[in-house]
Amino acid sequence: MSRKVKSPAKMFTSDDKKLQKIIVETMDEIAGVVGKSLGPGGRVIIIESDLQGIPNKNTKDGVSIFRALGSHDPFKHLIIEQTRDAAIRTVNEAGDGTTTATVISAALIKNLFDFCSKNRRYSPQKVARIIARTLDETLVPSIRKQSIKITTKNQDLLERVATVSVNGDKDMAKAVIQAFEEVGYGASSHVTIQELSGPSGQYEVKLIEGFPVDKGYEESIGKFHPAFINDQGNQRCLLDKPLFILFDGNITDMVQIQPVLESIGEEYVSGKSEFKNVVIVAHNFSDQVLTQLAFNFPNPQTINIVPLTTPLSQIINGQLEFLMDISAFTGAKIFDMNNSLLDALPEDFGKNMEKIEIYRFRTTIVGEPDQLNVEDRASQISTRMNQSESKIEKILLEERLGKLTNGIAQLKIYGSSNAELKEKADRAEDAVCAVRAAISHGCLPGGCRVLINLLIGLLAETENKEIMQDVLIPSLAAPFYKLLDNAGYNVDEQQEILGKLLENKDLVYDVENGVFGKAKELGIFDATLAVEQALKNAVSIASVMGTLGGIVAFPRDGQLERQHALDEENFRQTLDNAENMRNEANERS
Repeated sequence: MSRKVKSPAKMFTSDDKKLQKIIVETMDEIAGVVGKSLGPGGRVIIIESDLQGIPNKNTKDGVSIFRALGSHDPFKHLIIEQTRDAAIRTVNEAGDGTTTATVISAALIKNLFDFCSKNRRYSPQKVARIIARTLDETLVPSIRKQSIKITTKNQDLLERVATVSVNGDKDMAKAVIQAFEEVGYGASSHVTIQELSGPSGQYEVKLIEGFPVDKGYEESIGKFHPAFINDQGNQRCLLDKPLFILFDGNITDMVQIQPVLESIGEEYVSGKSEFKNVVIVAHNFSDQVLTQLAFNFPNPQTINIVPLTTPLSQIINGQLEFLMDISAFTGAKIFDMNNSLLDALPEDFGKNMEKIEIYRFRTTIVGEPDQLNVEDRASQISTRMNQSESKIEKILLEERLGKLTNGIAQLKIYGSSNAELKEKADRAEDAVCAVRAAISHGCLPGGCRVLINLLIGLLAETENKEIMQDVLIPSLAAPFYKLLDNAGYNVDEQQEILGKLLENKDLVYDVENGVFGKAKELGIFDATLAVEQALKNAVSIASVMGTLGGIVAFPRDGQLERQHALDEENFRQTLDNAENMRNEANERS
């Protein structure tokens, strides 16, 4: 006779008062630590590394701070995890705004709960729906109306956007702009960042051969991605001298690729080939294939195989067109159901690429392509551009042509310590994304000027007036108060400054120097997309957390988690030792 296996015990609650208390406390704690980094008066946060040999990080980057948060309380930890992705989405899409999104969302949730407790005929669900509708119908259109389009006559605004994004570091902002000048100001412009030991404050820009891909491991590999991150410090997958298997179709079974992978592996193990890194590019991968590749990747006895899915495109056959672009650049052959991988030859995988860097939402292939192949492919794209019947198709083709021919600007950042380098790299990455967003979507007067304009517009709203005044308007003011609070302004000073900005829509406030002026005179600008996405994601977080009806979570087991972390570290050390032994054996042979 055997006992029935029980499911793991869980903690749960659906008590409204307890839930609201937990949610408000957690969001206040999140906004407190993430918000400390906001603006020129923002302070550095030290984040302890969870990996042996990786230095701790000193940073003012909101997204880095949010990613590091966790709690012993299982309910609070679940809330942190649920809100993190929505907040981080801002920086992935716009390069900046995570801190603003976090501060607004915390204020929205608190004000929503307070309003509903005083007005029992309003449920949190109803208020959340009204706020979401106001966002779509009033706030977002107003933001876009205020946006300043970037043209050749006002490109100097991009440096100001970069300066704000890097927290006032003008030298870094100039280096970011110089990188864009190397590859041209366009949506296809691509800048990669390299961290080097050296004198602090030194930057260098170099144009290198490379091919950028607007997709990373988050979308390509999904939940399996942790297995493929072999550079923990930079949270990326880095492969030297990669081979490329290009497949026009979906890979649903290992049988489709097993023979060719075994062939590449045998060549490497026997010493006939130096290539041990393989990138498979296809339209999609089944979970069964991803599971097998994720299981094999950490194994030092096998070659390294990473899946990468083709980006979706509005162009007809856009995924195949992407494969043709990458084929021209890497020299790899495209296979499909009619052109079987079973017939592949060693020269069909391209062998001239230096490395591939796969980050969460972007990928960079670095190497010198066959110029004749690239020129031939560029000529084909140019012909299609001239024949394109729609404006959107022409724009997309221009982007593809730029990625294929413009190369990649490499921004080298020097620092005296690893901690300093990581902090600078985070800010530079934010600035690169913010500038790219400004090129595509324009910029706005900074210093929370646009949020203040939005709340001015809501003051005149007659529909749902109580919700506007008690929930949305004070929430829009929260980032500005946090900006001033970080710079040392007391409550009376904050109210006085906000009052002057409410009276004059043409003014912004330079928090660092304590002066009012026009945005262009003071050089304070934000990327339009950053402001828009920060507001959208803040409302998204508030809509979920503000209408929560219950939480079910596993209890936190500190001893189990410590043992799991120790097991991971021991496993990683074993893999590193095996890799070092293999490299030494190859060198001796």
